[in-house]
Amino acid sequence: MNHAPSLFAWLYTAWGVFETTLTGLAFETIPFLLLGTLVSSIIHVFVPDTVLRRIFPRNRILSILVALVAGVFVPICECGTVPLAKRLHEKGLPLSTAAAFLVAAPLANPMTIVSTYFAFEGGPVPMFLYRAGFGLCAAFIIALIVEALSRGKKVAAAPEERPRFRPLAAGAVPPGRGPSLQPPRMPSVSARRPDLFSRLAAVLDHTSSDFLDSARFLIAGISAAALVRALLPAGAITGSLRLRLPAVGIGALSAYTLSLCSSADAFVARSLFAPLSYPAALVFLMLGPMIDLKNSILLARFIPLRRLAVFIAIVVIVCAAVALVASSLVRGLA
Repeated sequence: MNHAPSLFAWLYTAWGVFETTLTGLAFETIPFLLLGTLVSSIIHVFVPDTVLRRIFPRNRILSILVALVAGVFVPICECGTVPLAKRLHEKGLPLSTAAAFLVAAPLANPMTIVSTYFAFEGGPVPMFLYRAGFGLCAAFIIALIVEALSRGKKVAAAPEERPRFRPLAAGAVPPGRGPSLQPPRMPSVSARRPDLFSRLAAVLDHTSSDFLDSARFLIAGISAAALVRALLPAGAITGSLRLRLPAVGIGALSAYTLSLCSSADAFVARSLFAPLSYPAALVFLMLGPMIDLKNSILLARFIPLRRLAVFIAIVVIVCAAVALVASSLVRGLA
């Protein structure tokens, strides 16, 4: 009749899980958020819009493909890609291109692939290949849907640039001034082209501002993820994995609520689902880096809630559908 000791023991265990998860997530995600804001600030200060337009083709489909390839070579997790994708969109790139980079970079970057290889090493299924291959297919489909939904809508304008100095013709009057006998003053060289130290100072200023602005939302997100992980027993997740469709649904729900970091998700997926259900493991490995609870709170800083809800639904549905198709095509995933 006395349930106080068991309740106290459960609370003590849950608090330990919460504290450990929160600390681990903070140490894993905050450095990547800082790296992402630093890279985005460098792009903002040093990379002109014209350079990005040369790298990314005008054709929207080709631009999405370039973003997918670029994401493979960016060694940052999902927390770092959020500010970087935001900056790419602010530079004038299509929303679908930014979305492709957002979902592809944490999924298929080298660190994620290597961690997946070691997590499933010795198993009957090469999950690192399936995660990269089917994950990039899912990212491409998601970007195409975003392109279809955003077509015709106004793209965010690039940051306004300071107008360049143009010498006046002989006898012309400067705008807003009356006739003057004195010739117009030429701006200094530093005013026309900031020196390296000024640009580095601007990078640090943008980095600190963006990082502090995003870190509070990231902390709220990882706190929510740690709380869910502490209160939700693992047995409740892995209890119904015999049927393919429920297993994929459980894998998607687990990815959204229990995803830690793209470089560590593979070990979580192996411990939860392998070898009981590889389809559940695959959808966990695809969906977790694209969107999860902590990342949703971070994205809410930049995206209206209605659009964010639509984006989350698109990612979940596409990843689940790709996992079901993959489990039907590949014998090892059945």
